[in-house]
Amino acid sequence: MSDRDPSAGNEKFKKIITGLFETPEYSAGKPKTDVIALDDLREWMMSGDIEILGFAYARMCDKRFRIEPSISHEEYVEFVKHYFARCFRENPDGAWSDSRWTAGWNFVNLFGSLWRDSRCPRRLLHDLKEWLAHLYRDSDEEIRICIVQASLEHLIEPRPIRNFFSDWQKDPVLRLAYDEACLWPDGDGRTPLGKPRGEY
Repeated sequence: MSDRDPSAGNEKFKKIITGLFETPEYSAGKPKTDVIALDDLREWMMSGDIEILGFAYARMCDKRFRIEPSISHEEYVEFVKHYFARCFRENPDGAWSDSRWTAGWNFVNLFGSLWRDSRCPRRLLHDLKEWLAHLYRDSDEEIRICIVQASLEHLIEPRPIRNFFSDWQKDPVLRLAYDEACLWPDGDGRTPLGKPRGEY
């Protein structure tokens, strides 16, 4: 994320930010509230503006706020897939939107936190794995490199998650990504994995 004014030239975005913060300059503003209505969050999540999508994602990860009523794992994952896919493909340079590389790292934290969350339906992990596979298949070489280096090689450091992704070895396209990613943990690469939502 850059340091420029996230709401410059965007009156709708400015209204969203000033509704939450006393001093809305970037993220250092003092919150006016500690609650975000789920209906408001859903409106931001449906925006076509990637900056508003990034702002929505940042608020979900911001422990200064709680969503009421709480957002389900399913809805959260569906939104993040949509937002991260745009980040990977568009590689924005916004105040709130993530570049493809920061989105790739955030995916590692997302997956790791859901992996450890006993309340998360396991089918969502399979869904995320399939989403990543589809994204890799449909992407150019630059995005594929990012998926491997920013996400997959850190994600598969823990043996159980590596085993979870091991079926990629049976696919001629995905096998290359899996084999390249294994070079990181096999070379003693270590990454802290899966901070809980609100702590990254």
